[in-house]
Parts: sequence; structure tokens; C-alpha cells
Amino acid sequence: MYQWHRQIQHIVDEIDRCIQRQENESATLQRLAQKLGYSQYHTTRKFKEIAGMTLRDYLRQRKLAFALQAVRDSGNGLLDIALSYGFSSHEAFTRAFQAAYGITPSAYR
Repeated sequence: MYQWHRQIQHIVDEIDRCIQRQENESATLQRLAQKLGYSQYHTTRKFKEIAGMTLRDYLRQRKLAFALQAVRDSGNGLLDIALSYGFSSHEAFTRAFQAAYGITPSAYR
């Protein structure tokens, strides 16, 4: 059981590092698969089995969590924050933020 918890924590830590380095999803998946010693297919399948959600959904939620922190703590513009965390536009960021948190980023700020 301990080994399983260590592996999950390793995955979460690596995802956070990739998001902070602003790497895209494919780079994150490649890095995770390499570190775990599995194929990308097996990594995504095991991640969903363990986490109960797809790796893509998890990455999106973590990016939103980091973006929420940036909206709260930084003076950066919302577009800059959106682009920093991989959203294609201010509108896409606002839609995702509101869907996740029930409030727009500007109202949250």
C-alpha cells in the first residue's frame, strides 16, 4: 500500500512541476510515462483507474487551481494568466474558471 501512495504522490508532484514550467499536456504525459516506466497509453489508463478521472481532466483542474491562485495573489492581467496556464483565450479561461468555481475570474479578483 505504501508503494502505491508514493507512486500517486510522485505523479501529482510531477504534474504540478510541469504546470509550473508551463509545459503542454503531451509533454506532461511523455514525462510521466518515462518516469513511471510505462507507455503513454498505459499511463493514461492507469491514471484513470487510480484517480477516477482522465489525466486531461486532472491537468485542467490543476491548471485552474494554479490560475485561481494567480488571480488571487498576483496583479497580472487575466489574459496573461489565462495564456500562462495554457488557455487559448480570455473567454476560454473565463468559461473554464466559472464552470469549476461558479464565479468569473474578474468577480473572484
